[in-house]
Amino acid sequence: MKRLLAFVLCMLLLTVTLCACGANTDGELTVITKASVSYSLQTTTTVARPTTTVYTGIGTTQGSTVSTGTTTLPTVAADGATTELGNRIAQTAISLIGTPYASGASGPDAFDNPGFVSYCYKQAGFTVARRASAMLTFGVEAPLHALQPGDILLFCNELGGEAQFVAIYIGGDQFVACNNPESPTKAQKLDNKYWLPRLLAARRAE
Repeated sequence: MKRLLAFVLCMLLLTVTLCACGANTDGELTVITKASVSYSLQTTTTVARPTTTVYTGIGTTQGSTVSTGTTTLPTVAADGATTELGNRIAQTAISLIGTPYASGASGPDAFDNPGFVSYCYKQAGFTVARRASAMLTFGVEAPLHALQPGDILLFCNELGGEAQFVAIYIGGDQFVACNNPESPTKAQKLDNKYWLPRLLAARRAE
């Protein structure tokens, strides 16, 4: 009787073992080991949360960028004596961040470089020529050491050259421009090794 029970238990154990193992197409027993199991990588999704990054630079006070959702937009920073008009122009420029570049376009769905500045000023009631060199005579000169939001910044592409590129200063050492066919309208830092040496002048609405 004991031998019979032992035989039954052995058969049950063998059946369980076969169920835990796989059989290949040749009928040979394939033992599943830890090394033969492939593991898939777990992916995670990062959700952007509101953050504030403070910049300092040419301006006399600090500016900030505020992240909302997956889009980070700058805020107008009060550098020195600001004006309601300048802040309104700067806010218009910020609201257009992400608008695509298109040669000869004057907005609002697409811009080229001077078209962007011209459009922002048009919303404030000003007519600005659509050429960077012509903007050198717009309004009044703004001192580079005391820039205010809304000022037009004029740059040269080649050091020592003429004004060929324009942007709108928004305070906090940042400006907004549409200058790259491969990149939409965006905010950029003014105080860096590329832009600062190319800054020729600034103009302000009067």
